[in-house]
Amino acid sequence: MNARKLLAECPSVVGMVTASLETGGSFDSAARYVADEGPPLSSGLFSKAVRLADSKASPGIRQALSEVLDGVPEGAGGYRQAVSMCMAASESSDREGMDSMLREASDASLEAVRTMGESYSASLNFPCMAVFAVGIMVPMILMSLMPMMDVGGMFGAAALDRGTVMAITLVAIPAGILLLTANVRSKNPFLCTGWETGSLKLCLPLLAAVPIGFAYWTAVGGELLLLVSAAPACAAALILSHSRYAEEKRRASCDSGMRDCVYEIGNRMSSGENFESAAVGSLSGRRECEGASQSLARSLRLRRGDSASAIRSALDPVSPEMASSMVEIERCSRIDLRDAGGLAIALGRQFQNRKAALASLEAGMKSMTDMMVGTAMVFAPLILGLSVAMMRPLSRISGFEGVDGAWWILGAYLIELCALIALLTSSLGREERFVVGLWRFCLMCPVSLVVFTVSCGIQL
Repeated sequence: MNARKLLAECPSVVGMVTASLETGGSFDSAARYVADEGPPLSSGLFSKAVRLADSKASPGIRQALSEVLDGVPEGAGGYRQAVSMCMAASESSDREGMDSMLREASDASLEAVRTMGESYSASLNFPCMAVFAVGIMVPMILMSLMPMMDVGGMFGAAALDRGTVMAITLVAIPAGILLLTANVRSKNPFLCTGWETGSLKLCLPLLAAVPIGFAYWTAVGGELLLLVSAAPACAAALILSHSRYAEEKRRASCDSGMRDCVYEIGNRMSSGENFESAAVGSLSGRRECEGASQSLARSLRLRRGDSASAIRSALDPVSPEMASSMVEIERCSRIDLRDAGGLAIALGRQFQNRKAALASLEAGMKSMTDMMVGTAMVFAPLILGLSVAMMRPLSRISGFEGVDGAWWILGAYLIELCALIALLTSSLGREERFVVGLWRFCLMCPVSLVVFTVSCGIQL
């Protein structure tokens, strides 16, 4: 079990336990709630504890969960501490004591996530430097050596032929970067959503580069071929995926806005407003949440008597976690409106604290992401283009005739590098969808090829 991923789930688990306890539930019901609807790793742990309790293999869920938590990885000590504090809070005899301990559990979970995030961010230095060193320096060195190998025939006629260079540049290096990217992605504790089914069809417009390139080669030919074929294909992919990209941006913005609204919903309910009025009114007050507000109001009107289903149908597409929290708040409001307001305020405070912690971590990784994007767009094509330009005078000395072949190899390699960097940067954040990575590639690739083409044309 990945300790970092488990720690990343800790604030969500504490929030779910808080929601269940604040509505008057026992810790047993809270544990079952997490087992049914919690994050993947935590759901597995709590489900195991529930099975042990239900099969009488353990005296109760508390004891079973304590046994299960003893087996979590050593690096997930903060998770064990936060859940244990939640168990202790559930045994408190007064409401204020329970609330205080739950706040401490929330703070402990956020501190654990912050510490883990800083460690994860520091661990990215080596992979990113490896991509920089292998992805740029090795192709440049290979291209520089090719004409020098032929000077006087001192290394033999076939010491470094075009086939070997092509295999290393277009197959071996991208394969190594891809494996490194897969390793980084698997260790990312914040990446909790995979690419949605059917996303790859968004890449189909990129196939237009083949007929466009063939037509251009037949009619004109020359060193603009890769740019002329790739740029229109990338533009077509951007146009056809624009609606999905804009939809994803709206969803992410709405999710963030909804989390900010929970605190306001709590204040309104504490002042006497019912759940529907408070929720719809708070969401409608934010531009990014207007669609969710209308959907929630419509769903609540159509499904009178089944509020939980109405909330889930309206909010699940935006954020399943927010939908679950709203269901708990609505359920509590049917018992006591002011208690529901207190629950919403507590959850809103947790959401805001978690958002601030994650924003701080993402700000720390932004420089890394910007460096990788800048490398693929400007630095790599500039260096590799200049290496091709340098090959021309060396080729005249050595009699080497593979400059045009080197240009083709490096141009194709830059397209691969842009795709790999888009995948790598998509693997560093949290909950990033495929369409965002596709947009990043389609923006980087034409710029990279323009810089490469201009650099190749420099006369040295």
